[in-house]
Order: sequence, then structure tokens, then C-alpha cells
Amino acid sequence: MVTNQKISELDYCYVSWELLQELEKNAFSRNECIRAFKKESNDRQSLITSVVALILPMILLGSIVFSNRAASLMYGSTGPTENIWTRVVGLLMLSAFLFLIVYMLSKELSKYKAFRPIKKLINQDLEANLRLEVDAIDQKASKIVNDSILKDSKIPDKFLSSEFLLVITKYMESGQASFIKEAVYALQLDLKNTGYYANIFPKETLLQLEKKYLLNRNDNLAQKIELAEKND
Repeated sequence: MVTNQKISELDYCYVSWELLQELEKNAFSRNECIRAFKKESNDRQSLITSVVALILPMILLGSIVFSNRAASLMYGSTGPTENIWTRVVGLLMLSAFLFLIVYMLSKELSKYKAFRPIKKLINQDLEANLRLEVDAIDQKASKIVNDSILKDSKIPDKFLSSEFLLVITKYMESGQASFIKEAVYALQLDLKNTGYYANIFPKETLLQLEKKYLLNRNDNLAQKIELAEKND
């Protein structure tokens, strides 16, 4: 990364743009880690819920198969083969129905706040792995955010996005501005008088969001994880 070496105003914009592109990729990697965690968490919870939902049908089948009345229930009193397949199919359908009822009920109950400690315990190892991956990503984000080019930027924070850097660079490459201050001023005029680029004007830039995130990254990551679990 560029630190204290002297560079031209245009090169300064190029370097700033490259840093912001790296920051975007880094933020995307963090989001992908959280998305992968959510998928693995959902898969694990679905497996556990399926196992729980199988308990009642298995108990029902076991109580019928191993009871003294199993033969009479399966074969009836008028012959060993009269209605055996009808009764087997009926028993399987009843088991499947019970499985679905318990599975759906368990899924709904797991959304309640009271079950979050259980979900957290189930996903404890997954969350630990996620935190290790995100820690490396956060360290890289911190280096980018604290790079002198962005930390003491000549460009106002509200315009420090890769989209606006391209616009500022275009002003300078076309000769509409010779310095960054002139390019920023031209951009402000366009936003005020014509509304150009208003569609890419964010309430907060990614750089600002990353700075906020890094101020208390452990709690902020916990919030992201909790939000991902709530959106199951």
C-alpha cells in the first residue's frame, strides 16, 4: 500500500480507488463467511430437527411391531394376507404424518427467543470457526482503513466510494478539473444543479460503515450472526 511517497493528484485518486476496491472485496468475503455459516447452521439444525421428529414415529412403529398384538393388528382375524398391505401402508402414512407434524412444530418453536441458547450451543464450533475466518478479514480491513491515503484523505468522506472516485477521476482525465478540490467542487455542483450521480450517493459509504464496524468488531460481528440466525 502507498504510504508517504509523493504522487500526483490523479494517481492519488487511482490509489484511493484501488484501496476502496480492496475494501469492498474484503467486506464481501466477510459477508460470504457469514452466509456460509448460516447455511451450515441451517443444515445442522435441519438434521437435528429431523432426528427429533423421527422419535415419535419410531416409538409408534416399535410399540406396534414388538407388542403382543402386532400379529392381530397386521394380519387381522380372518386370514394372514387379507389386508396386510393396506395396514402396512396405513401405518407408514401415519408415521410420515407424525414426522411432518413434529418437524414443522420443532421448526416453528426454534424461532422463539427461548430456544436461542440451544441453537448457540449446537452451533458453537461453527461460530468459533467463523470468528477465526472473520478475524483475518478484519485485520486486513483495518490495514486498508488506516492506510494514510484513506485515513487523511484529500477527498471528503461522503465521496470516498469507488463509484464517486471514478467520477472524480473522470473530471480530471477529461480536463474539467486539474486538482482534486476542483473535481470535488464540480461533482458537488452536478449533484446540486442537475441531480447527476444522485442515484449512487449513499447515506453512508462502505468506508464509513467499515470504520464503525471496526470500532467494536466483536459486538458488531455478534449482531451480524444474530441477524443471520433471526432471518432463518
